[in-house]
Amino acid sequence: MKAFDIVRTANRNLLRSKLRTSLTISAIFIGAFTLTLTNALGDGAQDYLNRQLGNVSAPGVFYVVPKLNDNLFASNAEPKEYDPAKKEGNSFQTPSMTNDDLNILKKVEGVELVRPYRTVSTEYIRKGDQLNKLSLSAINPYTSLNLDLAAGRLLKTEDKNAVILPENYLKPLGFAKPADAVNASIYLGYRSAVGKIEEYKATVVGVMKKNLVTEGEFHVDDYMLQKIAQQQGGGRAADQFAAAIVTFKDTVPEKENEQKQRLGSAGSYSVLSLKEQVATINNVVSAITTGLSLVGLIALFAASFGIINTLLMSVYERTKEIGLMKALGMHRSSVFLLFAVEAMLVGFWGSIVAIAAAYGTSQFVNDWAATSFLKDFESFTLLIITPTNVLSVIGLIMAIAFLAGTLPAIKASRLNPIDALRSE
Repeated sequence: MKAFDIVRTANRNLLRSKLRTSLTISAIFIGAFTLTLTNALGDGAQDYLNRQLGNVSAPGVFYVVPKLNDNLFASNAEPKEYDPAKKEGNSFQTPSMTNDDLNILKKVEGVELVRPYRTVSTEYIRKGDQLNKLSLSAINPYTSLNLDLAAGRLLKTEDKNAVILPENYLKPLGFAKPADAVNASIYLGYRSAVGKIEEYKATVVGVMKKNLVTEGEFHVDDYMLQKIAQQQGGGRAADQFAAAIVTFKDTVPEKENEQKQRLGSAGSYSVLSLKEQVATINNVVSAITTGLSLVGLIALFAASFGIINTLLMSVYERTKEIGLMKALGMHRSSVFLLFAVEAMLVGFWGSIVAIAAAYGTSQFVNDWAATSFLKDFESFTLLIITPTNVLSVIGLIMAIAFLAGTLPAIKASRLNPIDALRSE
């Protein structure tokens, strides 16, 4: 038989027992529906993260921090010789970096720029022409992440006294829309080393959209951070910082591992690229969606027994028919293929119905989410069903159905035509 004839015959055979076929497809439907929606959830979260944090600047940008001590809480920790080259710190405090570390990193081959990554504490923020103050715990250093902006621009290396304002601070500060805040003056209140409240004037250059990852974060330029750190730290503490941001001249992705090794061998440092940081978040999302997908796979595994049962019953009911086909010269391989295709068609139709239902459900859920718990997060589509998602679900289910149909197909292909024709 030709391939087209096998598919047409197999599809027609499924209609012989409509109720049994429908029940088997229903079992497939549950697993396929669950799997499609969990994949859509993962794609939606991945798409949002890529737009919020995934557009990292060119390769060759790394965070460098001192290596932490060995686990001092371990019961078998032994005293070690003092190493002056190693930043010791204490078990409750992350070791800090100094200007000496910056000078060491600047000498690494291929390094173009080394910047300190400082963190400072703040007390409040207020608009330039208003006296009311809003609580503000901390501000974040300028990074190379391409933040999702509602208005304005990103920070630049050469900026001085510039800030990116989070969108949720617009109305409290008296701005009607994001564009109104751009180029406006704001004041950051902080406590100096002697405990006195000081204010620092800054200009808003951009407004960051609300998102789940960097909600409420302020980003300021290096110059401002250094000035506030000097006021807060005083003396030697002003020259200490949590990490260094190193940028290489060569931004070819294939050279990142080599660049990372150079930085690591320059001293007792731990090195992490910006892409690795984003990848960590992506891995968490992937782990969650994978766990949810297991529920769908378990349902599909259970449905595979329904396929086996359906086809075995079909073999028993069509024993004489199979015997007649073989007596007329049909090869064992053709008989096997006929029943295997029937199994795959059960999986195909089950997955098609499930994907159609999942698509309709995703549209409803997305509309509901956009007006409820995701209304503050612009452009976050919770469930995204992509062609790749659809094809992978159909392919997986048809593969499972084929494996499930193998046993009945083998049984049918091995029937003796004479015994089959004599069967009652």
